[in-house]
Amino acid sequence: MSETTETSEAVLEGSYVPYTNSSPFQYASYNFENTALELARAQWPNYGDQHYLKGCKWSPDGTCLLTVVRGAGTHVMELPSDLYSGESIRTSRPIVPLQPAVSVPESGLIYDYCWYPGMNSSNAATCCWLSSGHSGPVHLWDAFSGDLRCTYRGYNNQDEIEPAISCVFSADGQSIFCGYKKNVKIFQTARPGRDFTEYPVQHQVSCIVASQAQPGVVAVGTWKNTIDLVSQSDGSFRHLCKLSGHKGGITTMAFSLDGFRLYSGARKDKEIICWDLRVPGRPMFCVPREVNTNQKIAIEISLDGKWLVSGGTDGKVQVWDVSEQTYPTVHMQMSLHSDCCNGVSLHPFRPILATASGQHHTLDPLHHTRNTSQYENALCMWWIGAQQEDPDLLTAIIKAASNS
Repeated sequence: MSETTETSEAVLEGSYVPYTNSSPFQYASYNFENTALELARAQWPNYGDQHYLKGCKWSPDGTCLLTVVRGAGTHVMELPSDLYSGESIRTSRPIVPLQPAVSVPESGLIYDYCWYPGMNSSNAATCCWLSSGHSGPVHLWDAFSGDLRCTYRGYNNQDEIEPAISCVFSADGQSIFCGYKKNVKIFQTARPGRDFTEYPVQHQVSCIVASQAQPGVVAVGTWKNTIDLVSQSDGSFRHLCKLSGHKGGITTMAFSLDGFRLYSGARKDKEIICWDLRVPGRPMFCVPREVNTNQKIAIEISLDGKWLVSGGTDGKVQVWDVSEQTYPTVHMQMSLHSDCCNGVSLHPFRPILATASGQHHTLDPLHHTRNTSQYENALCMWWIGAQQEDPDLLTAIIKAASNS
């Protein structure tokens, strides 16, 4: 599909704005050889109701970062202005404290969220994100004001609103795919309300992703550890194949840039499986990671298709080079958090990695307390590009060594 025909309509107070899937920027050149340098951090307090983070996602234009905090709503953090340019960062650069530019105090649990794929800060109408939670319909939020633009309401057989467990935009932004207990509902982005079409499934849809390279191809993950690959055509779904190999329910998936590979991870499952969709009968390869809880631990594929990145319940971030190797080994492992690292997101145009940490900590059955030393609940930005030593700091170190 050409860029001129790849358009959709973003909803903004009844007006429609065309979206073209093009960018003036080049993909980031990540350097996973040096130790990650921390750039910025936001920390949430250790309240009794546990305000831990639930992932993080860079906006498509790279200007801001979206995160969800359990019990504290959704927050948008802007990229620090000094990080928009420059080929390298000095190791002496101070860590910038992050403050939310926009906060939405949604009540209850938020199950899933995603950016509008054509989000561009120079066009306010495209700056929005979706969120789904247990309290009601799918919401479309304004990224500038935090106002609610509209809702997409899925109804069950009893004509009751049911919450979407997962949600995602189509590659062109025209449609919204929402996963429910017994079906996938497809809404038209420009038509909020209760108009939708359905695709029936056998199990609850825990995770859903859309292919950017092959418009209309959608992977539907379930709590029954299976993945259905389907194709949307003429307003309906056509089943392509079923993938089965995980031990637990599917929690995270990502398509490769060319659309030929699908990476998936599951709860209480210490493997990421790579599926070759040209020969989908068996996994192409598996790589290990530490996941010993039911929590969603995100994976990310760099836009150039070279790097696979994953968090872990041990607080480590692992990186694999999947560009050429059939059975890749860990290229780099970074201990970035003292608590579970549940979110990883690579900046689209700068060598910056965002991570989110935190998890549910159970009560001590004898003392009814939690080990608060394990809490972190942090959103961080890390530089994974070229670094340079501060000449003044290096001179001071040499002088101090010579005096001793």
